[in-house]
Amino acid sequence: MDLNQQLKELSQKYLFEDTNFKTDEQTPNLEVCLTLQEDHIECFIEKASQLNSIIESCTNMITMFDTSVPKEILMQTSLRCGKDNQLYIRTTPSMLNILVETLFG
Repeated sequence: MDLNQQLKELSQKYLFEDTNFKTDEQTPNLEVCLTLQEDHIECFIEKASQLNSIIESCTNMITMFDTSVPKEILMQTSLRCGKDNQLYIRTTPSMLNILVETLFG
């Protein structure tokens, strides 16, 4: 599934106000910006203290089924908050879906 379709489906499922992405030469190479609703922000804050273990759990799930991306790269996933209810996720395309599902599902 291409990234546009993946983001469209996530946006419809979780009612994100806006989604966009860019890829670059950094590792991991995908940066996604999600514009969150208030209930998403509360959910994210509740899970904020567990982000390291969430990333590790998602990494372990991905590596069980897909060995094309090294675990070290998946573990470099990062999240940061921005203004206007924006959440920036830097990760690999294979990690995006499971990470969003874990954070907001």
